[in-house]
Amino acid sequence: MPLVKIHVPANLSDAKVRALADAVHAALVATCDVPAADRFQLVTRYAETARSIDPAFPNLSRTSDASVVEIALRRGRTDDQKRALYRQTVEHAAAGGWRADDIMIALAENALIDWSFGGGVAQYALK
Repeated sequence: MPLVKIHVPANLSDAKVRALADAVHAALVATCDVPAADRFQLVTRYAETARSIDPAFPNLSRTSDASVVEIALRRGRTDDQKRALYRQTVEHAAAGGWRADDIMIALAENALIDWSFGGGVAQYALK
């Protein structure tokens, strides 16, 4: 179960934000063996003064729409799966008006014990 946090500028339309959220989920399903119904996403909107995103690092060209996607997921995906996740996210998001350079993705891997879906229980790590 990945947990996705999407950080976007406050001025983006709901449709554009939804396009990015849908793109991330579609790419996770296609590349990382995530079940289609396993969708947990949080979107946070930021005022321009609350964001500092370098417009050119590393040799990119970001606009004011630049956004950050954080994905926490269990360990075990290969480097090729991760590369495909990045590529497919951007490809899907392009249909919603996104530029490739405006999407930054950061993965954080963890173990089975690191997840509790509720009830105060680590469901993946029951003994």
